[in-house]
Amino acid sequence: MKPTTKTAIAITLAAASVIPASAAMAGTTQDNTNQSCSTPDSIDRDNTTLATACATLDDVLHGKDSTARTVYGKASQDGQTAYTADSARKLVEAYDAAEQLWRKSGVTTDDVDAMNKAVSDLKTQAANMTVASWTVTDGDQDNKQTITLKGKPDSGGTVSLYTGTLTHKPAGDLQAVGSDGSKVNLTHDTGGDTATASKLYDQTDRTATYVAAASGSRPAFEVTAQWTDGKAVQAILSDQLNADITQETDEKGNPTGLYLLSGTTALESDANNKDYGPASIALTDGTQLIGMDWSAIQYTTAKDGSVTLKRTATNTVAATDKSGKQTQVKLNLTAQRTQDSTARLTLTYTDKSGNQRSVDVSGYDKTKSDPVTLDKLPYNEMGDAFTLSATDGRDAKTEISRQTVTADGTRSWTVTTEYTDANGDKQTTHTTVTLPFDAPARQVTDTDARLAGLLVNGQPIAGWDADTLDYTIVAKGDETYKVSPKAADGQTVAASDVTQGAGTTRQEWTVSKNGQTRVYSVTVIRKHEPTAAEKFEPADPTDQDGKTPAPGPSVTDLKSYGYTIKDKDGNTQYKPFATDDHTIPEGGVFAYESYQNQVVTVKGGRTSGMTWRYTLTVLSQDNHVGIHTVDVTYLTAATHKAELTGIRFDGKDLNDFDPARHEYAVQVSDPARYTVMPVFDQSTGMTVSTHKADGKAVVTVTSADGQVKTVYTFNVSQAPLPVLSGTQAGTLAQTGTVVGAIGAAALALVAVLAGCVAWLAGRRRKGEGGKDIVA
Repeated sequence: MKPTTKTAIAITLAAASVIPASAAMAGTTQDNTNQSCSTPDSIDRDNTTLATACATLDDVLHGKDSTARTVYGKASQDGQTAYTADSARKLVEAYDAAEQLWRKSGVTTDDVDAMNKAVSDLKTQAANMTVASWTVTDGDQDNKQTITLKGKPDSGGTVSLYTGTLTHKPAGDLQAVGSDGSKVNLTHDTGGDTATASKLYDQTDRTATYVAAASGSRPAFEVTAQWTDGKAVQAILSDQLNADITQETDEKGNPTGLYLLSGTTALESDANNKDYGPASIALTDGTQLIGMDWSAIQYTTAKDGSVTLKRTATNTVAATDKSGKQTQVKLNLTAQRTQDSTARLTLTYTDKSGNQRSVDVSGYDKTKSDPVTLDKLPYNEMGDAFTLSATDGRDAKTEISRQTVTADGTRSWTVTTEYTDANGDKQTTHTTVTLPFDAPARQVTDTDARLAGLLVNGQPIAGWDADTLDYTIVAKGDETYKVSPKAADGQTVAASDVTQGAGTTRQEWTVSKNGQTRVYSVTVIRKHEPTAAEKFEPADPTDQDGKTPAPGPSVTDLKSYGYTIKDKDGNTQYKPFATDDHTIPEGGVFAYESYQNQVVTVKGGRTSGMTWRYTLTVLSQDNHVGIHTVDVTYLTAATHKAELTGIRFDGKDLNDFDPARHEYAVQVSDPARYTVMPVFDQSTGMTVSTHKADGKAVVTVTSADGQVKTVYTFNVSQAPLPVLSGTQAGTLAQTGTVVGAIGAAALALVAVLAGCVAWLAGRRRKGEGGKDIVA
């Protein structure tokens, strides 16, 4: 190349003839060691080949419209996701190689070929970048769906097609968007559309295909949309709400003209508890399937011992829509339920203060007629009230006889249970449940306070032992018992605490002498009609929902617990519990709300008084099991009542008594020795206890449900003494406190132990000397 003089001023080729004298001197050489495309002024102005190559290289690398420059900006970022890693690496390498040539110092015409190749390689790589991913988005803001397309490689491993599936009907043509921001329009290929009737009546499954042909190195696209037009008519099954009725196809997938209904529903029962398959299956369009031919009941025992009763129907029936069109439906239905022959006994104790506790009768087995004897209870609990109750499953029925009481206070019940065994056969067992008590303990201390005797209707009490302090009388009927403590010389005997309940009365006497004290007691037990609490039995719980979709297929929680009750118009209302206070007002029944497709089994029984415990077993849609326990207390006017209707002191009515007034001042002849007899309605099941101390008589009334306690306080003082004369005055002087104690104490039990039922009925008359005699 002919050396020329480099000028310091850039000139155009058109002005090349204008050459400064200093640059045109003959024999002068050009220094090209500093030529670089990155500094255009350094390039020989006469070397158009090199100048053009540099300009082209610069435009590809740095031109504002350069594709390579744009792609490089994305591909060279740390952690880039616009392109595949291999594609991005190759482009960056090509770009960096071209950039290195552009910055090379001492570039000459010999570098032009390398520049042209760098430009070609960079353009080719930029035009053939592999986009990392493609997505398609369709639908409005409330129903938008975005799918990521999958690459389908050809035989050589190169991705030649991207595919994907939308699950709704597209609003129009689709557009694929690449991870690099590029976009490709997809058009509807009507030749790929399909329409298939797959469900009963007005429902069609449809597909549509949207495509874009390959362009250059970019693969082709094919997106399929699938959706359903119309709303299928479904069958409403108790254990599987809204079961599909699907089209039957042969082995080649061709429709046979029949439809299929498969699923599980519940057996139905008549008044005699006999299990039937449903006579009809409701459809969601308001029509019904009828004509099911149910098989005989089959009994199946699982490994865990549970027994399932089932009937099956496999015949073909006609489904008739509202227009009269008929379609044949082949059935594969099972109607079933789990056998529940549970029979459980519970013994409830109610003590003298109205406190209750319940225990399961663990030794009871419905399949055996062996007698069951419970552990002995302490003698001092003999006067408590005891109720034996049964909790039966659907396939069992237990009857319990009235309680019998022997002379030693032992309670017993005869239990008859009918149940269905695992083979479906009826079985009956009879057993006796016995509740014994310990013998009364003997006390050998405080001998100065040892009574001389206890007389019942003038005769020594059965089993009298001066060191045995507690005695029991089992009444045969409504007969009266006059119990009189017989004091030894110098003893003071005062009637003290009294406890009354349905069928039991306990009277205590406090005997004192020389600072020593003993408390003797007599408990009278009578047969009685069942109280309001004992007779109460709530109706079966009911499901108040079952249609609300569950939050998830594995959910075993119920939507709510509460109760049903009728409003003033007689309509049943559901009231969910708002707090942990699970009380149910009178007339209410425990209820719950389940979710759609949950199967709920409920068992319940009395735990104490008016409290029931319900165990709810919940089977979720995907067969997860949850167990929930809910305790509820039923309120009724009778069993929630805790009040006296009257009270007597030393056999006389307190005239100004008002049940709503809870404190009184009372005068008695001897504040140290007086009798108190509360009057109350025993039929409710309430209990009453009376405690005397420190010049007060405190009467506590507890409702049968244990929810209400009412306390009456009577402040006792000395009444003015009458003027006495003659023999009567002398007798009192001779006997002193002993005679007074015996007289007052005996009078207490004459009335109390005779039975409040008779007393409440007003069946009493005045006897000689003005004393009350209970008839």
